[in-house]
Amino acid sequence: MKKTDINNVSIKNKIILILGGTGTLGTALTERYHNDNDIIVFSRNELKQEAMKVHYPDITYRVGDVKDRDSIKRVLYEFNPDIVINTAAVKTVWVAQDNPYEAVLTNIVGHQNLIDCVKEKTTKPVETIVFISTDKACSPINVYGQTKAISEQIYVKYARESNNTKVVLCRYGNVLSSTGSLIPLFQKMVADGFTSLPITGYEMTRFLLPISHAIDLIDWAYAHPDSHGRIVVPKLRSIKLIDFIKAIIKSTGKSDIGIHKIPIRDGEKLHEEMISSIEFQRVKEFDKYYMIGMDRINEVYDHAPYSSEFHAVSEDEVWKFLKELKAL
Repeated sequence: MKKTDINNVSIKNKIILILGGTGTLGTALTERYHNDNDIIVFSRNELKQEAMKVHYPDITYRVGDVKDRDSIKRVLYEFNPDIVINTAAVKTVWVAQDNPYEAVLTNIVGHQNLIDCVKEKTTKPVETIVFISTDKACSPINVYGQTKAISEQIYVKYARESNNTKVVLCRYGNVLSSTGSLIPLFQKMVADGFTSLPITGYEMTRFLLPISHAIDLIDWAYAHPDSHGRIVVPKLRSIKLIDFIKAIIKSTGKSDIGIHKIPIRDGEKLHEEMISSIEFQRVKEFDKYYMIGMDRINEVYDHAPYSSEFHAVSEDEVWKFLKELKAL
């Protein structure tokens, strides 16, 4: 496939099973793909499924849980999907910290359940599995990142064994409009009368991308001929959280909202990494993305990590970025 084709790929005429399909990413994937594909949304949240049916009445919904192998097996045999995208996760850092066993069950066992069911399937094989990872899986210090890092290796190992199913791994940072996003949270705090917004570190930085770019990454990784069993990472700029909060305050039109520092929470980093210094030995660079997992390309052991600390944009650029995306 030509490079131009890869950069403009659109998945069409496929049966796509989205695990955890009622979450922010699952809903956005449904929006992107439902006109040209058959979509099955699989999740344990029946109320969100009912809400989705208002906007997407013509797709298929099934209640199930990735922790339950039988429910995965049933949906695989019922619909024979071409593509399975697993977005199911315990993904809030402090929730995973407080509930490590549940995080392990969903974020590790759930993925192994999917792989086992795909391997054992005796009818039409699944063409592609897409795994959604996180920058917190890179040099992880919290339960969420650790479980995602283990799952990355589960998929990489399966890719080495798989002849019939392509395995695609996508690692990226915070999605702008995802559940629990700071923008609606802080806007509600201001609306509720809070006169100061909290920050855990004035120097704290994070990678940030709109959800449409996250799906562009999935499209590109799906189409690239060398992505099987490798982790694809987008080239992103990062933001200082202090600038992010200032932009939110500015958007309210109020001049009396302050900012106060609170202790950093268990499991939080000051900065996030997308690619570690060691991983850079096995990275190939493309126009908009990096691909991790190549045979060792270089012997440089002191390459700087791809860290949010070193890619932060200015305060004015944060405001412009959020306004262009109509996030404020």
